[in-house]
Amino acid sequence: MKIKITHEDIDNSLEYFEERQFSDSSEKEILSNFPEIWSYLTSSQFKVLSDDEYMILTFDILVILKILNDKLGDIQDITPDKIELFETKNWDNLEKLGNISLEEKMDKIFGKEYSELTDFIISSYTDEEGDDEIISLPAREIIFVTAKTIIDCFNE
Repeated sequence: MKIKITHEDIDNSLEYFEERQFSDSSEKEILSNFPEIWSYLTSSQFKVLSDDEYMILTFDILVILKILNDKLGDIQDITPDKIELFETKNWDNLEKLGNISLEEKMDKIFGKEYSELTDFIISSYTDEEGDDEIISLPAREIIFVTAKTIIDCFNE
């Protein structure tokens, strides 16, 4: 089953966090439904990110998880093996695309059905003038691959 994520879904998720002033309790409320994903996000592989980059990653993933929680209600089990399988596949797919811009790679990896989600993720690290915030290209790749990995776990 392919889960569709619309602009409205993203807005509703953002409203949820804004109403709760993006508090620790709102994060915990969402993450408690996804213990394996929380474990994945706190694994040592993400230590390469700066604090700001990790904050952007966490924010993007929380928005996605809120959408998935709203759409699926009763959440299926996500295993570390499933996460690792999709993460490896997504890194391989990213590398196979070669020397094109990251945004083009993400459009190809996510596909048209996730164009609004791709735009949201790009906007999370872009300032109002459209310039990239101080976030490295490897961090942007990590954010995209992590988001795609999580979505893939639920689209199986």
